[in-house]
Amino acid sequence: MSLTATSALTVAKTQYHYKTKAHAGLFFTLIAVQLLAFLLSLNGIGSSSGSSSQGISYTIKYVTGDMIIIFTLIWAFSIGINMANNGLKTDFTFVTNRLSSHLSSLAFLITAAVIGGVTATLCGLLLRLVMFFSHSGVGAGPAFWIAPSALLSGIFAATLYAALLSIIGYSAGMLTQQHPAFVVLLPGLFFGTLFVEARSTGEAHTLISAIKWFSTEHSHALLALKVILISVIIFGCVILLFNRMEVRKWQ
Repeated sequence: MSLTATSALTVAKTQYHYKTKAHAGLFFTLIAVQLLAFLLSLNGIGSSSGSSSQGISYTIKYVTGDMIIIFTLIWAFSIGINMANNGLKTDFTFVTNRLSSHLSSLAFLITAAVIGGVTATLCGLLLRLVMFFSHSGVGAGPAFWIAPSALLSGIFAATLYAALLSIIGYSAGMLTQQHPAFVVLLPGLFFGTLFVEARSTGEAHTLISAIKWFSTEHSHALLALKVILISVIIFGCVILLFNRMEVRKWQ
């Protein structure tokens, strides 16, 4: 390993620790976001009712932690944008270049994804416990409890999705930082594509296909490979496109 590479990794490590402390407030935002999603999930995502031939009425409430996961993924995307827009403000302290800044930001985003994935999945488990004890355990179906293997699988998948969305957010933030016009162009392109496809085919085919390409993958290894491959391509493009940008001293 060359001296330059070693120096870049050393600086990136120092920047990572500094950014973790400087952006600790983002994790308090995560707590607030997950708490909001938790409270909204208490009413369930739907219900159905009926009665039996003996005249016994019943109500089935569908409770899921999906909203907690979705809110966490939105948070992950937003911190990617935040790191792109504000990450340089924590870099001026160091003798640095764009590569070390990108690497330290990537390390922070991965750390945040792991924390977000673990806490979101555990919040889903907590939601089940609250619903169980608030109803004295009455009417809990056989699929109510999560097996340890399924819990670990959920943490793994949530972490991967959060990492991918945070990297996408980071790349979008870098684009808008370099070219402010993308602040309007990127959302316009995204929602415009959804609108055109919805009018022509009745559904947002591209977005749905992209989501299904990840969410329907049953193999953990293939899911990880897909996420890592897409993340490497996106982050590699960010480094190649913006590596010439000098880290400016922020006043």
